[in-house]
Amino acid sequence: MYTFLIVLLLLLSFLIYLGFKAVFENKHDRRNALALKVALNRVIRRNRLLISEIDTFGNKVIALDGKNNKIILVEHRNNVTWEKCLSLGELESCNISKEMDQLTGCSQKVVIELNFSSNRELVHFTFYDESNDSISELPSRMRKANYWKSKIQHHLNSVKPTGSELIIDGDLLRCNSSKVPLSNF
Repeated sequence: MYTFLIVLLLLLSFLIYLGFKAVFENKHDRRNALALKVALNRVIRRNRLLISEIDTFGNKVIALDGKNNKIILVEHRNNVTWEKCLSLGELESCNISKEMDQLTGCSQKVVIELNFSSNRELVHFTFYDESNDSISELPSRMRKANYWKSKIQHHLNSVKPTGSELIIDGDLLRCNSSKVPLSNF
C-alpha cells in the first residue's frame, strides 16, 4: 500500500514538474516573440519600409523590402535584440558558410555572410547553431538559408549594373568601357 502511494507521489510530482516547465517555456517563447515583433516594427517605422517577404524561425527574423531594396535582420538573444537594416544596393556578395565538427562531420553552424562595398565588415546572420537549435531543424534551416541566398542574389543582380548599360559622355557613347562616337549612330 505504501509502495503504491510512493509511486503515485513520485508520478504526480513528475507531472507537476512537466506542467510548470511547459508554462515557463511558453512564457519565455512569448516574450521572445514580442521582443522580435517590437524590434521589427521599430526598424520598419524608422526606415519607412514595405515588407514584401518575411521569415521567422527560433529567435530570428529575416525580411525583405523589395521596393526599397533593403534586407532586415533581427535576432533576440540573452534579453538583447540585435537589428540591422541593410541596403542591397551596397551589397557585393552573399555566401553561405557552414562550420563542421571535425570529429563527427556534422554541421555546427549555418550562416549567411553579406559582404558590402562600403568599408563595413562582413555581416553574419545565423540560420542554424548547434548550441541553440535541435539537429532535427538543420535540414529546414539549410533550405531557408539557400532560399534567402537566392532571394538576395536575385535582388543583387537586379540592383547592380550589369555592365552592358549605355552611357552618353559628351559626344561619345560608352558601353562596357569602350567609347563609340555618337556620329556612328
